[in-house]
Amino acid sequence: MIQHMQYLFDYAYFFVISVFGRNGPKDSLLSAGYSLKVTKEIKIIMNNIYLISGLGADESVFRNIDFLGEHPRHITWIDPEDNESLEDYSKRLIEQVDSKNELILIGVSFGGIIASEMAKHIPVKKIIIISSIKSSLEKPFIYRIISFMKLLNLIPSCLLKIYNPILAYFFGISSLEDKELLRNFLSRTDGKFIKWALKSILKWDNQKYSNNLIHIHGTNDRLFPFRLIGQAVPIADGGHFMILNKAGEISLKLREILVK
Repeated sequence: MIQHMQYLFDYAYFFVISVFGRNGPKDSLLSAGYSLKVTKEIKIIMNNIYLISGLGADESVFRNIDFLGEHPRHITWIDPEDNESLEDYSKRLIEQVDSKNELILIGVSFGGIIASEMAKHIPVKKIIIISSIKSSLEKPFIYRIISFMKLLNLIPSCLLKIYNPILAYFFGISSLEDKELLRNFLSRTDGKFIKWALKSILKWDNQKYSNNLIHIHGTNDRLFPFRLIGQAVPIADGGHFMILNKAGEISLKLREILVK
């Protein structure tokens, strides 16, 4: 009962923050002597969060997400070994986390797949994936054809680093700022890593997922169409790049999820 009351107070706190800002109205529960207690709870939650960016991206992809002044840790990409499986790669990333705490993994796109794989080998309180897939059944059929025909082998790794309008379309971006950001992400990422990751996504065969996995997905995602996604929290008109251009809505959804 006490734990449920704590969750209700936490949710009320997040609601006030969302509506009124961090200072809140004078007659709000923030001035009722509860804010310090909740803030400590929030810090505990935030300190147990590990962020996993998407393919070709770094921690800056989360720059527009409001973590209420806290700074969750970010898992850094490492170079895959020759012919390394996604499972083995994910196990090596576990070395970057403190598995003694109640971990919360938040992964975007390819990072969501990585989060799902990591959670198979360490205890995790929650897995939150954004613009990603939780099952291989959610992949478009064309991806299976590309994998079967091994079409990626025909594309030089260096070409995968080059920005083009087709990428902008599938990522659902139109602003010059977002296009430039995608261009920078690609230019800073090793082409061999991109090819390895794309092949890993195509080959990923996962049928089951944990009950503590929460999926946030845009209704206009062109890389992973929403119609193929099951049991997801929808973001209206969100594209694959919505972590940046729909950050306000995603921040609100994350707050609701984190205090449950």
